Amino acid sequence: MNSHLYKDAIQYNSPDISQLVNQGYHPVDMHLHTIHSDGVTKVQDLLRYAKNRKIGVAITDHNKISGSLEALSRSSDVLIIPGTELETKEGPHLLFYFYSPGDMEDFFKVFSNKREEHTPGLPKNLTVIECLQLAESFDCIRIAAHPFGYYGINRGVLKCVEKQMLPGVLNHIDGIEVICGGMMHNLNLRAIAYARKKAIPFTGGSDAHILSDVGNVVTAVKAESAEEFLDGIKKMENLVIGKPGGYIAKGATAGVIAWSFVPYSITRLGTYYSVHKCRASHMVSSYRRRFARLSQVQKSEKRSEERRE
Repeated sequence: MNSHLYKDAIQYNSPDISQLVNQGYHPVDMHLHTIHSDGVTKVQDLLRYAKNRKIGVAITDHNKISGSLEALSRSSDVLIIPGTELETKEGPHLLFYFYSPGDMEDFFKVFSNKREEHTPGLPKNLTVIECLQLAESFDCIRIAAHPFGYYGINRGVLKCVEKQMLPGVLNHIDGIEVICGGMMHNLNLRAIAYARKKAIPFTGGSDAHILSDVGNVVTAVKAESAEEFLDGIKKMENLVIGKPGGYIAKGATAGVIAWSFVPYSITRLGTYYSVHKCRASHMVSSYRRRFARLSQVQKSEKRSEERRE
């Protein structure tokens, strides 16, 4: 790891954005959600907020890239790292950061087609290893989001590795998220300790679902473009500075996530109903056709018997 002006490349305290900028760093919140998934923040509001705070953003909506693409189409004065956060079959979340919007779109097309492969109209989450392997042919960085979170559910890769649920998966991960604004203090400390012990690349982000949380955690690199920024992370020339919000902020975020999940669930149920209604209708039609053919055969046989008599 290259030397920093900072004594420690990972600092568990509120970031001083002005100091980072003055020392040549470009701070970016690498984990953000908008109305394109389960956040309540509009992209234009996020970009305005980021510009005022002098930070860059990586919009990582769940299983979507539309928020990231909207940001890229709107802004030329905020550093935007193309990204997405994928949910997986086993539970862990994975963050993917791309060197260009084109790479992100090409990857997402392959990812979407794969999800639809076995259940057309009702996409299911892929396994962790499938998601990671799909990304191998694209210019991107694959990061394990909140690797030890959450309590009670398997939302972190390292938590699942400890349970021996994901053999071999660590060979396909480029780094981990060491500070996540949505995580409890002790889970972040475990992630920090792991990154230091293994000497692997690391990122940090607020996991903000509401605007006031944006910028609580930043990843900082001396870079002017997305390419330089991601190269800095790969080379471990970056800083991560931040800490989670208080319990009130966490409660507000939890409420937003829960409320946002309602329309999402209704949409999913609607899709599920439509797909299975279509399948049931097709099945009924098939049986009707078979019954009609059987009836015609029986009538034909009966007429033949009557003629023989």
